[in-house]
Amino acid sequence: MIELDNVTFLYNNSTTPVLSGLTLSIKAGEMVLVHGPSGCGKSTLCMLLNGIIPNLIHGELTGEIRIGGRPIRGKETRQLATEVGMVFQNPDNQLFAITVEEDVAFGPENLGLSRSEIHRRVDEALCSTGLKSVSSRQIHHLSGGQKQRTAIAGLCAMKPGILVLDEPTADLDPGGTRDVIHLLDRLHREEGKTIVIVEHKIREILPFVDRVITLDNGRLASDLPRETTDPTALWPGYPPRSSSRCPLPGVILDLHDIHYRYPDGTFALAGISLAVRRGECIAIIGENGSGKTTLSRIIKGLLEPTKGSVTLYDPVTGFIIPKRSGRIGYLFQNPDHQIVSDRVDREIAIGLEGFLPEDIKRKTCAALTHVDLLKYKDRDPCSLSRGERQRLAVASVLVTEPDVIICDEPTTGQDYDHLLALMEYLETIRCQGKTIMIITHDHELAYHYADRVITLHMGMYIKEEVCMQCS
Repeated sequence: MIELDNVTFLYNNSTTPVLSGLTLSIKAGEMVLVHGPSGCGKSTLCMLLNGIIPNLIHGELTGEIRIGGRPIRGKETRQLATEVGMVFQNPDNQLFAITVEEDVAFGPENLGLSRSEIHRRVDEALCSTGLKSVSSRQIHHLSGGQKQRTAIAGLCAMKPGILVLDEPTADLDPGGTRDVIHLLDRLHREEGKTIVIVEHKIREILPFVDRVITLDNGRLASDLPRETTDPTALWPGYPPRSSSRCPLPGVILDLHDIHYRYPDGTFALAGISLAVRRGECIAIIGENGSGKTTLSRIIKGLLEPTKGSVTLYDPVTGFIIPKRSGRIGYLFQNPDHQIVSDRVDREIAIGLEGFLPEDIKRKTCAALTHVDLLKYKDRDPCSLSRGERQRLAVASVLVTEPDVIICDEPTTGQDYDHLLALMEYLETIRCQGKTIMIITHDHELAYHYADRVITLHMGMYIKEEVCMQCS
């Protein structure tokens, strides 16, 4: 069904191939997991299969790719759309209608199907992905996880024979992750779909796949059946924490009775109150749409609460800081919403305006070294993988040395080694007296690294758990 023969691809303005001599085959009806470190070529492989590369994203491609025994070179992306459907890492790249239902219907409409068939497909896709209750909601009011499910629903409505999914559960809560994986399993078993899935949630997806293909530096590192794959080798788990340092005395951030309702009337938050101490690490968890991102944007000052107040105190003097935005660093759920430069090193330097040139260079190099991106300092951020762009966004926030750092899903798209390095970096920052707030769907990470875990449900504060005891 899918065959790659000695495929090499080099992006324009790059000197190193992202894929090099890749040869592999995937049989019709197989469900295959593609695994490997960030930047190893997983996303590039996905985009090759449906013609986005080289038709829309240009570069030097050699070797041959065959779908159903037929070479795809020379075929336009639209010609491959009914054979190979793809869900991107970033759902915003493929959502453009006003409402959920309209977006899911767009593909079938362009196939020229009857109105009754379009309605049937849309209804089936919305039910399968748990979006029926928000079918009339505007796309820009959805949470990141809801957007991802909308993209998957649009793919399901097209009914291609091959489904290619690039980290489809990256922004989903545990329940949403299970729903999507079970949906893919049903499509695989009952409809015989061929599924290629890139995913870092190894333990969740591994029981459902037939094979695990591992890439490393653009080459095939291994190709093993599921039964002989050791999940702990792919994801060993979090190591013991090196410290249980207590937060420093005094509240640095105080949230009082926060309410928020979007302009269209959508209710988001009700009565959230929280006192955060200096040097504390707080994790905020909850299902998609529970209000986590809305709360974080209110704390940063990107949204004004409908009711309630946010107060930031100077960590040294204890005085109220009237304009808190500059003292609170914010990492967006989607790194592309905050990356604005055309070079990796310039992205870091933007936050260092006013420093001497030699200090800018030194701080930029140090920040990129912390996130393992110094080797890419001359690259365009658009040429990086999602995980690498996420690390770049983290570095651009932390280099400004804010008092409070809010990280909205900072581990999205990260392989195991880079995830641990990122969390160790955040732990180092915390030990310097900085306050860390992490919004995450990774409950294991939350309970492992945070001092307190706050659970939101339907916009309400329902539970607080103390995880780390002072020693």
